[in-house]
This record gives sequence, structure tokens and C-alpha cells, in this order.
Amino acid sequence: MRVLIVGEVPVVDTLAGLCRARNHKVDLFLADDLTDQEILDKMVRAASRCQIALESLNESREGKQWLVEGVEANLPAEAILLTNALAASATEVASWAEHPERVVGYGLLPPISVTGLVEFAPALQTEFEVAARARRFWEELGFGVVRVPDAAGLVRPRMVCAVINETVQVMVAHNLTVETVDTAVQLGLNYPRGPLAWADEIGLDVVVGTLEALWRTWGDERYHPAPLLRQKVFAGHLGRKTGRGFYTYEKTAAADAT
Repeated sequence: MRVLIVGEVPVVDTLAGLCRARNHKVDLFLADDLTDQEILDKMVRAASRCQIALESLNESREGKQWLVEGVEANLPAEAILLTNALAASATEVASWAEHPERVVGYGLLPPISVTGLVEFAPALQTEFEVAARARRFWEELGFGVVRVPDAAGLVRPRMVCAVINETVQVMVAHNLTVETVDTAVQLGLNYPRGPLAWADEIGLDVVVGTLEALWRTWGDERYHPAPLLRQKVFAGHLGRKTGRGFYTYEKTAAADAT
């Protein structure tokens, strides 16, 4: 099977590795490279010959819409589009598509493990057979699949990003260090990692994009992105992928697009 994967690291390069391990032909494009017209043209050509397109761009609703419209319009008739439904619901994403019936939502947050779960959320417009194909694809990659209602942020991303946002608010309000608040939450609540370390793993731009979608959808102030989160994004301190977020990292090169 030929799979087009496009969006932000570390989700897309991890998924590319999992697909290649199962002998799928992968065309991988990183969102940061799509300002180059030559690469954009290559992505369009790749879209025209794939059977499955995987999209994960959640830095903003506007960026996601631009990407989805560009990819979906060039897909073959039999291809389906899987969208990581954080910055917009699958139903909203489908409304941008020429063929909304072939859009299916999923939910993944880094770190991604093939032994873990993927949230599966067909849009209201999704055809039954398309949803069945999407589910089989995730199962063939080795994921456990749990069906959840379609909404921006789905379930796990909604909860994790809300915890990250509250952690930042508490840290600032009480003048705590990053290490102190992460340790308190990780050990006190038996979390797998501190929320701010987790935010760095996800990408602070993705956290903000998801929170903005939740705020837009539910109108609840707990989803209003903390000012410090926004400031970090403005500064380009996005976490592991840029080498600096709440912590500092040795920046590693992302997988090359092919």
C-alpha cells in the first residue's frame, strides 16, 4: 500500500517508521518544509498516487485547513484521508473536503507506541466502508483501536492538554520551578511523566492549537491557553523538536521527507 504522511514531528516520522516496518511505501512530508514550492509540488504528486493519506497538523485550525484542502483535492477516488483531530474535529475537517465521506478522524499524542491505543473517530459524513478501512489500517499497524465520539481534541488529547494548561497556570501563580511542578504531578498523581516534559514531547504549538480548538468548541475558560504557553510558541520554544521548550534538549534532525 502507498501511504502519504504529512504534518508535524514527532507524530508523522514515527508513523512513517511504523508503516515502513509493515512494507508500506511511504511518502513523508514535514509541515515545516511545505513553504518550499518544489516540495509542495512533490506532496501534491504523492497525494495523487496514494491509497491512504495521514494528516497531522495541529498548530492551528487555519494551517490544518490549508493542508487538508491541498491534500484531499488531489487524492485518487479510492483513497481515504485520516486526520489527527486535535485542532479541529473530523466532522469539521470533512466539511473542508471535496469528498467528505472519505475523511476519518484519529487521535494520537507523542510519545507514540505501537503497543498503545489510537482513538478512532469517524466524521458524521464518513461512509461505513471508509471507516472500516481506516480501522483495519490502524489494527494492521499494531495499535489497539478505541472508538470515541468525534469532537475537537477527542478524549486523551483533551485531558492531557487541559492538565498541561492547568500545570502552567499553577506554576506561574505560585512561582514554582518547572522541575518542582513536574515532579509534584508525576509522583503525586502517578503520571507517566511530568506535564511540562510531556508538553515538550508533544510540541507546545500543538498543545496551544488543541487548547484553542477546545476553547472554541466548549467555551470553557480552563481551555484558554495560558499566557506563558503562548509566549513560548511566539518565541519558537516548541519543545524537543526545536531543542527548547520548558526544558532544553540536544536538537536532533527529523526524518527526511521522501
